[in-house]
Amino acid sequence: MPERPRVGGCELRREVLAAPATVGLLRDLAGVHLVKWGASAELVDDVRLVVSELVTNSVAVCRGEVIVFEMYALAGAVMVEVRDPVEEGPVRRAAGPGDEGGRGLLIVGALAEAWGTRRPPGGGKIVWARVAAIR
Repeated sequence: MPERPRVGGCELRREVLAAPATVGLLRDLAGVHLVKWGASAELVDDVRLVVSELVTNSVAVCRGEVIVFEMYALAGAVMVEVRDPVEEGPVRRAAGPGDEGGRGLLIVGALAEAWGTRRPPGGGKIVWARVAAIR
């Protein structure tokens, strides 16, 4: 799939400590920036949920470490990336009806047109999701 061009001026990057409060902070920050960029209410909701799930996964595996959050607009989509120092990729789990967790990647897969992981130079991993502006 060819790379979509970035939309100039629509980028957000933060380096933060992985902590439970980080999830809400980055989710809210993403929402504010998406509104500034003119995103639809539905896209804002979808991206905020994707941000929550990806950041929650990083916090769960590397609490207290620095994670890097990036979000930027592409032609017709928004890209969300979370980098952490843990080499192992995220694992889809089969969540039971009473389980509180285990559905995050299923949610990301349902909302994103594509998602995956890649290994950046210097180690760790980046988990990314591309959410289409129109579904």
